[in-house]
Amino acid sequence: MGIFHLYSRALDLLGSDRRLGWALACANLALACALFAEPILFGRVIDALSRAPGATSSATWASVWPLLLVWIGFGLFTIACSTAVALFSDRLAHRRRHVVLGSYVEHVLHLPLAQLTKTHSGRLMKIMLQGADTLWWLWLSFFREHLAAIVSLFILVPIALYINWRLALVLIALCLVFGFLTHFILRKTQALQQQIEGHHSDLAELTSDTLSNIALVQSFARIQIEMKSLQQISQRVLGAQFPVLSWWAVVTVLTRSATTISILCIIVLGVWLYTQSLITIGEIVTFVAFAGIIIARLEQVVAFANKLASDAPRLREFFEVLDTAPDIKDRPDAIDPGRCTGLVEFHGVSFSYNPQHTAVNNLSFAIQPGQTIALVGASGAGKSTALSLLYRAFDPQSGFITIDGVDIRKFQLSALRRNIGVVFQEPLLFNRSIADNLRIGSPEASDEELRQACARAQALEFIEQQPDGFNTIIGERGRTLSGGERQRLSIARVLLKDAPILILDEATSALDTPTETSLLSALEAVTQTRSTLVIAHRLSTIRQADQILVLDAGKVIESGSFAALLQQGGRFTEIMQQQYGLAPQMK
Repeated sequence: MGIFHLYSRALDLLGSDRRLGWALACANLALACALFAEPILFGRVIDALSRAPGATSSATWASVWPLLLVWIGFGLFTIACSTAVALFSDRLAHRRRHVVLGSYVEHVLHLPLAQLTKTHSGRLMKIMLQGADTLWWLWLSFFREHLAAIVSLFILVPIALYINWRLALVLIALCLVFGFLTHFILRKTQALQQQIEGHHSDLAELTSDTLSNIALVQSFARIQIEMKSLQQISQRVLGAQFPVLSWWAVVTVLTRSATTISILCIIVLGVWLYTQSLITIGEIVTFVAFAGIIIARLEQVVAFANKLASDAPRLREFFEVLDTAPDIKDRPDAIDPGRCTGLVEFHGVSFSYNPQHTAVNNLSFAIQPGQTIALVGASGAGKSTALSLLYRAFDPQSGFITIDGVDIRKFQLSALRRNIGVVFQEPLLFNRSIADNLRIGSPEASDEELRQACARAQALEFIEQQPDGFNTIIGERGRTLSGGERQRLSIARVLLKDAPILILDEATSALDTPTETSLLSALEAVTQTRSTLVIAHRLSTIRQADQILVLDAGKVIESGSFAALLQQGGRFTEIMQQQYGLAPQMK
């Protein structure tokens, strides 16, 4: 996207404030017209005084006071209009900034995991904040200063030509010099600006990655190594930044030189024209004032172009994120099935992250409401990927999945996910209170319902020991809690959601044996009315599963009950022997 395209896109984001934007544009047009009234009136006053050197005081005032009254009127209008423009453009820019921030976050939250995993969260955060700030500046400066500056340049030309076309040519030449220099520098620096912004994004990504892993950095004594990486990126930023600064410094020198030469030309040419009786003294004064106004406006435009050129890569990154179409989204005819009964069926489902590796290969199975199916196998066998297809973190490349006999792609995404409760392998928690984290899937849950869910998840005791109980803030990703406590909160959260389909991905891996035993007993009562899919490495936790699927390279190589698989003496038995040394006694 070119700079002018970015500019127009930024104005397109005015949305519901578009009408206010048009009003501000008209006000800027009026200000630009009023801007030239002062030098014209000043020139007329000078001419009035110069034409009557021997006139009486009353005659002089009679010729001057109407001009002064008009001048006062324009002055009052300019003050009032400028105040209104400043006030409402500020409000518009701040309001639209918050709207755009919300739209960006909502858009990113709707992007599938497969797309989000390609971009670091620190980079996304940097793109959001800098993009929104750039848009805020663009809207504010456009309506407060730069629109009037740009419009005034176009108004100046016909007015100057009308007053004296010879002096007008000097001003037109000045505009052309400024325009050429700005265009030339923009072409020279555009690629470098893109590199600079790319390095800034790398810097934000690395910084965020380092700060979110402080414990790892400190325990491995990597502080100096991480700082060296940051410094290397900083050097790359400066290496690209300095040439840009040099080019704009050249523009500053050249434009200042052109300004000085233009004023001298106006004065010299004006004196010559006066000696030829082709111009009045007042007109010379008017053109000198015109030159001051136009130089100030041209410098504003050049500064604006400089700022926009440096911020254009930020806007490009921002719009690239907004333009990213979700691979997974609702169909136009998507339905909300309400609460499902929980019949889940995989029909020849296959999925791969890349052509070289198939994560799920022709997977077919069914689970009835009230049943529990466990998926076991080595790391990378496709267990988590298979179940993530159920809540549409990804969509299969072939085959399909149904719930209650309906293809899940026909469901609204929000409706589908309301019917599925997930306990992830890594407990995912917000830097909020325990109660807020528990209510993520059930915002209207009562305090008593929170307590009941936590009691089932064996979490109530440690919560009550916290300084503020359920109101305790647990830190980023729940860092103030132990791994087992985070897992129990995650389980309590999914129990509170009360979805008909339950996914437990290594839900008890961080628990000690007594706590795990108590929790599994509590879960057994809960899962009797739900379709439950369990991923487990510790096979002792899935003894009561109705069916166990053993996966290898995304394919089911064995299936059956716990006892039946042990008797087969196949891959399942090998895993048991690896974990326990020998197959445990049947219970």
